[in-house]
Amino acid sequence: MKKLQGNGIVEGRAKGEAIISTKPFGFFGGVNPGTGIVIDKWHELYGESIKGKVFIYPEGRGSTVGAAIILELARTGCAPVAIVNCNIETITAGGGVMAKTFYDVEIPMVDGISKEELFTIENGSIVEVDGNTGEVTVF
Repeated sequence: MKKLQGNGIVEGRAKGEAIISTKPFGFFGGVNPGTGIVIDKWHELYGESIKGKVFIYPEGRGSTVGAAIILELARTGCAPVAIVNCNIETITAGGGVMAKTFYDVEIPMVDGISKEELFTIENGSIVEVDGNTGEVTVF
C-alpha cells in the first residue's frame, strides 16, 4: 500500500480501478458522455472506458464545455468515480461540483501530486481517493 498526498479539490471519497494517461486530457471531444469511452483518436486511451474508474492524468487540455461533458457523464452513469491530476483545471473541478449539485453524483478530485509520484501508480491498481483530505491510497 502506498499513500500520496495532494490537495482535495472536489469533496467525496471513492475507490476503484485506475486508468492512467501520461498525456493531458480534454473532456470535450475526448469522451463519449453516453458511454464513457474515450473517442479522441489521437489520445493514448482511445477506445478505453473511464466509466467507474479512477481517472489519472497529469492535466487537462480543455474547453469550457468540459464541465458540461462531466455533468453529462454523471447524468448517464458513465463518469469516472474519481479524478487525480498534477494540476486540475477549474473547468474539470466545476464539472465535479455540478455533478454533485445536480445529480448527487460524487466525483472526488485531487491535484497537487507530482508527475513522478503520479506515474508510480500502475494501470489497473485499486486506488482510493479522498477529495476531503487530498489523500490518494494505492493498494
